[in-house]
Amino acid sequence: MKRCFIPLVVVLLIAGTSCKKDRQANQPPITPPAEQKWVVTTVAGNGLAYFKDGPVSMAEFKFPQDVAVTPDGIIYVADGLNHRIRKIAGGQVSTFAGYERADTISGIGAAAGFAIPIRVVPDISGNLYTLDVDDFRVRKINSAGLVTVAAGSGTRGFADGRAETAKFGESLGIVTDNEGNIYVSDWENKRIRKISVAGEVSTIAGPMQFGPGEMTIDQQGNLYVVDGLNFIIRKITPGGEVSIFAGSGIPGDKDGNAQEAQFSINMRDIVADEQGNLYLADDNRIRKITPQGNVSTIAGSGFGYRDGDGPSAKFSSPNGLGIDRQGNIYVADENNNRIRKISFQ
Repeated sequence: MKRCFIPLVVVLLIAGTSCKKDRQANQPPITPPAEQKWVVTTVAGNGLAYFKDGPVSMAEFKFPQDVAVTPDGIIYVADGLNHRIRKIAGGQVSTFAGYERADTISGIGAAAGFAIPIRVVPDISGNLYTLDVDDFRVRKINSAGLVTVAAGSGTRGFADGRAETAKFGESLGIVTDNEGNIYVSDWENKRIRKISVAGEVSTIAGPMQFGPGEMTIDQQGNLYVVDGLNFIIRKITPGGEVSIFAGSGIPGDKDGNAQEAQFSINMRDIVADEQGNLYLADDNRIRKITPQGNVSTIAGSGFGYRDGDGPSAKFSSPNGLGIDRQGNIYVADENNNRIRKISFQ
């Protein structure tokens, strides 16, 4: 009788393979990491167009116009029809400066007055600078809430020179650089103005063929200006060279490269992150523009109010934008009377 001989090494290999398969079968399945996405949440405001300080979920704003985040992470809101600058910190909303009536006087906290503050921007030291409707000055608020005039005589017009005698027209945008200089888009005079740390006002671009709107600045000192009349974003280099950065000049909401992208007639505020990406409040959407000029929509799907994933979220006239050091974007959602946050998570 012929015997069947199986080498021991083969037996061990088969047994080892069987054990390995058993171990694999008993292991839990590997879950791939969740894909990151843009998410919209509400930071403060209950949606009612009134005035109330207190916990963020109960606080009330009245058509907030803009939002700014200082280096220490505190959020400030230009609360337009409440004539105040509000502060959000530690889960509470408080009044930082201004009181219930429209005014433009200097002072500390509630002793100062604002008409309709439309823009607020921080500098590297934590000071705030504001633009106000029918107040042709740039005003400064220090960390203690003291409101003073940074530039402008208060007389409507155009004049460069010392900050206290300079004249501005209606202005729509304001931004600061890493050295503490201030830039103002003087829409009425069709110029970009600079207020130096030394207190001198000069014109760095213009007069131009368009009225410059809101603007932001990148780490290299390039300014990006909203040209709402022509549906484009313009770029102004530190040397004063003006060019079209993004937008086909045709109104719409088309994403794509710099030459084919379309922006709406309701372009509003714009901010930049530390990587040079721009974020634009465009109608009821928030658009992202890369340093190469590629445009995409990160949040907003039409008029309304809804938190959640970027594509399903809704805004109602997002008017002003702020950004923190982590790249989170904050939105003054005007008609929803809320402050919203867009984060990548």
